[in-house]
Amino acid sequence: MMRERLQEFALQLHPDKTRLVEFGRSAADTRKRKGLGRPETFDFLALPISAANRRGRFQIHRNSRGNRRWAKLKETKVKLQRRMYHSILEQWK
Repeated sequence: MMRERLQEFALQLHPDKTRLVEFGRSAADTRKRKGLGRPETFDFLALPISAANRRGRFQIHRNSRGNRRWAKLKETKVKLQRRMYHSILEQWK
């Protein structure tokens, strides 16, 4: 279905980069019954993944890419260090 939809716009899916990931309330239970372990995750921006809260109930958890998050934090740190000796008013701007 997805392939046909994309072909309408002259687009195609890359076979090595495309897969179905089980998601939702029953994903963990279904995979456990099949003996497959925890539901799969993937790195792409900050998409939601299945998770369990402290009571063990289903919840949607946003997992951002760690390397991008740390890069942004380092960039912010460098900018702040450059501005450290500027006046407070300049820092606010």
